[in-house]
Amino acid sequence: MDNLTLNFFDFHVWANEQIFKRLKELPEDTYQQKVESVFPSISSVLSHVYLSDLGWIEVFYGESMNYALKLAEQQKEQTEGKNLEEMRLMFHGLAERYKLFLDQEQNLNKSIVIENPTGGIMETNVRELLTHIVNHGTYHRGNITAMLRQMGYASVPTDYGLYLFFKTNNR
Repeated sequence: MDNLTLNFFDFHVWANEQIFKRLKELPEDTYQQKVESVFPSISSVLSHVYLSDLGWIEVFYGESMNYALKLAEQQKEQTEGKNLEEMRLMFHGLAERYKLFLDQEQNLNKSIVIENPTGGIMETNVRELLTHIVNHGTYHRGNITAMLRQMGYASVPTDYGLYLFFKTNNR
């Protein structure tokens, strides 16, 4: 796999893990505490990110966008009900699934035709969608940061530049 794509996906996994580590440091009820925000709880945000990432890997393996959306709808309540450690393990398992797929270099340029129920048909490839997946996760980690501050807690930095710094200095 090319270095940028691998780094970018590894950043996504690393940044999610930073959020999980921070949440483990806070009172247990913080994870499912109700908040007046874009999402009703941090567990809802992480469920959304997980289900989105799950849907995209299904699309990468050939499933339709409709299938991915139905899968997310079916599993939403179940994932939101998971505790923090269960959700962390689900994220870890999904990251491993992505890595197996992405380790096959030909998959990066795999052409994908998506019929989006709200936007018509789009032809793209895995490499482009991977950028979307990481960007989507970054956006929602920002939601979690805002929610934590609203609850009176500091978050944790998850910037790509910080990831590069740690990666470079921890070899």
